[in-house]
Amino acid sequence: MDLIKFAEKVARLSRKLKVDDVELLLTNKRTLNARIENREISLELNEAIFSVGLRILKRGRIAYLPVTEPNLDLIELGIQTALVKAAPAPYPSFVTIEPPVQKLFAFDPAVAQLLEKPDEVQKTARLLVNRAYETGKIETIEGRIWIEVENRLVTTLHSSEPVYAERTGFSAMVEINSKDFDFVGTRRLPDMEEVIALGATVANNLPATETTPEAEGIKGKTVPAIIHPVMLEEMIRRLVAEHLYATTVQEGMSRLHLGERVASEIVTLWDDATVPYDGNTFPTDDEGSPSRKNLIIEKGILKTFLYDRASALREGKESTGNGRRRPILIEDEHEAPIRCTINDIYLAPGDKSLEEIVKGINRGVVIKMLLGFHTANRTTGDFSNSLYFGRIIRNGEITALPEPGRWAIKGNALDCLKTISAISRETKPIGSGVLPWVQVELTVA
Repeated sequence: MDLIKFAEKVARLSRKLKVDDVELLLTNKRTLNARIENREISLELNEAIFSVGLRILKRGRIAYLPVTEPNLDLIELGIQTALVKAAPAPYPSFVTIEPPVQKLFAFDPAVAQLLEKPDEVQKTARLLVNRAYETGKIETIEGRIWIEVENRLVTTLHSSEPVYAERTGFSAMVEINSKDFDFVGTRRLPDMEEVIALGATVANNLPATETTPEAEGIKGKTVPAIIHPVMLEEMIRRLVAEHLYATTVQEGMSRLHLGERVASEIVTLWDDATVPYDGNTFPTDDEGSPSRKNLIIEKGILKTFLYDRASALREGKESTGNGRRRPILIEDEHEAPIRCTINDIYLAPGDKSLEEIVKGINRGVVIKMLLGFHTANRTTGDFSNSLYFGRIIRNGEITALPEPGRWAIKGNALDCLKTISAISRETKPIGSGVLPWVQVELTVA
């Protein structure tokens, strides 16, 4: 479907309805999913997954409209209905996007071609499964290989041209024996040998034994904890970022203050939606404000909060490019309102290898995933959750897996930033940024 032509039709309809301004997010996706369940592999191809997210301004009021069909009659009726329930608007008009729009790279033809070669994707999944079973260590294996091509458009009624880009996505994930997982996530075609070896690599790295907090003598104690990049991203995005949003600050709910030390002096953190081929790479945010790199924490000092357009106007500032349709709970992207949202997350790597960090710990844990982390307290940053995937460190070595149901980890995400004592040289692309492993102090609850 031609999104640019459809956006022009929506603009003509908006003028016919005599609205003051319209902000439009259009997406059209094609996906291929090769699902792995032990030795069974099933393919699912989805064509033309279309969505529209509209915001409408008229006479100082703002209305919202999500649509999943390219039907102008439906959109016309939806606009008229939405305006009846319109709320006071935070601004008189939306962003006017002016050329030239920065060109960012997020499309790989080699990934797009895989959508036309489902047999090749299935063959890769089969090779992955066979390689894993060859280790002799597989009880269960689950996962998928996911291919996506997305056409994405952002525009407003008074913009001279829309912001349009094609983006590809490739991800492969496996979970072995319900004890560990790993993945490759990128917008470019990865090294396919790495994909094929994914399951075997996880299986070969699984410790043979499990242990309990009581056996390790650390139940109820605060111990060194190495946070895996996957868990670190979850912690920053779900808990820390809530206190970085200008909306939270303006509501008096943030615990952080500009210019103050909020993290260890070895921490430098930024967000960015301009890095080629990363998860949120796009020329603008969902309001049409230019994407950019935001230095958030530099050597432990808080340098900026993150703004969408409404929160920026309250303080007479410019948006930092963080106005996005961030879904919460069961919302889809096109249904979500604009919220302050951190983009792809980056933390500067340290000067120690991960092996050196492990060797420096007598008794501790590696945390890859905490079960039910979405229940953590966003207001305070507190969490107390079962350790789902991780490792146990004893005498400077990784020696065992956590016995299921016997480990819980308790802490506070904001306090974790301050207790970071080591950062690994190694980093992992996580599909929404690049992060290292970090050492903190947490309690085995």
